[in-house]
Amino acid sequence: MKHSVKRISNFFKTKTLSVVMMTVLALTVVSVSSAGGLMDKIPVTEASNFTLMSAHGSDISLSDYEGKFVLLNFWATWCPPCVKEMPALNELHKKLNGSNGLVVVGVHVGPALATVKQFLKDKPVDFDILIDKSMSLSSWEVSGLPTTFLISPSGKLIYKATGEREWGSDEMVEFIRGIMKEYERLAVFETMQTKG
Repeated sequence: MKHSVKRISNFFKTKTLSVVMMTVLALTVVSVSSAGGLMDKIPVTEASNFTLMSAHGSDISLSDYEGKFVLLNFWATWCPPCVKEMPALNELHKKLNGSNGLVVVGVHVGPALATVKQFLKDKPVDFDILIDKSMSLSSWEVSGLPTTFLISPSGKLIYKATGEREWGSDEMVEFIRGIMKEYERLAVFETMQTKG
C-alpha cells in the first residue's frame, strides 16, 4: 500500500511537471510555427494603457510614448525565438527611432527581474524593457511568444506579429517605414480637411 501511494504521488508530480513543460513548449512552438512574413493588419482598436516597472526600476506607461509609433514586443528570457530576435529588434529601433519615429518596447512576461537584468547585461539593448511580473497584461491577445504589436501615434493597435521575425531586414524596415509614411500622409490630409 505504501509503495502504491508513493507511485501515485510520483505520477501526479510527473504529470504536473509535464503539463507545465508542455505549456512552456506550446508557447514557444506556436511562435516558431507562426514565424515568417512581415506583420498582419488587425482591426484598429484602442491600445489599453498600462504602467509597468522597467528593468532599470522606473515606472513606464504606454502613454509615455504618445505621438510615436510603438513596436510592443512580448517576450521572455526562456523563449529561444524571443532571445534570437532581440538583436534585430534593437537594430530596427536604432534605424527608425527619432523625434517622430518608432520606439521599440519589450515586455518581459512573468517575474525574474534578476534574470532579465543578467540577460541585458550580456545582451544590452537600446530600448526600454518592462517587466510584467504578475502577467497583468493577459488581456492583450498574446497566444505565443514572441508576440509583437505595432501601435500608431494616436494609441491604436494596427498590426500584429506572432512568432519570430527578421526585424532588422531591409524588407521589414521598408514595410514599417511605409506604414509610418502613410499615417503621416493621412494626418496631413485630415489637418487640411479641418482647415478647409
